[in-house]
Amino acid sequence: MRTKLCLLALWSAILSAQSLPRCEGETLSGKKVALPDAAAGQPALIIIGFTHASQNQTKAWGQRVHDQFPVWSIAVLEDVPRLVRGMATHGIKGSVPKEQYDHFLLVYNGEKDLKQAAGFDQPDDAYLLVIDPAGAIKWRYHGPVADAALDQIQAALK
Repeated sequence: MRTKLCLLALWSAILSAQSLPRCEGETLSGKKVALPDAAAGQPALIIIGFTHASQNQTKAWGQRVHDQFPVWSIAVLEDVPRLVRGMATHGIKGSVPKEQYDHFLLVYNGEKDLKQAAGFDQPDDAYLLVIDPAGAIKWRYHGPVADAALDQIQAALK
């Protein structure tokens, strides 16, 4: 009986393992890329912002980790009206250091899938995912920068 429960728990864990949905977009430097493919088969930290107000947390996370881990940032702009997307992009470019442009992705489609993968429930939080080389999500977090979360990121990326 105990063996059956262990096998059932293992099978449930395997089935619940989720991969990062394919995110196609354009980097701030103008390159068309898709994640997780662009992570080049390496583990990476993905920082996602779903709203303008999430910028405070996503920016803080980006500043804190950009030189410690392989990082990709995603701004999800699907709900931004087309008329103001140019202004939104300009504002984002003004707040991101140029050396991070190649790893900052603007995404206009697939918001629902990204929200599901991130475990979305607080619109104005930063959402962080650690993916393995195959794009499987190994760790999730949402909220402001926290030392405990940094420790967990390091562990998940090993």
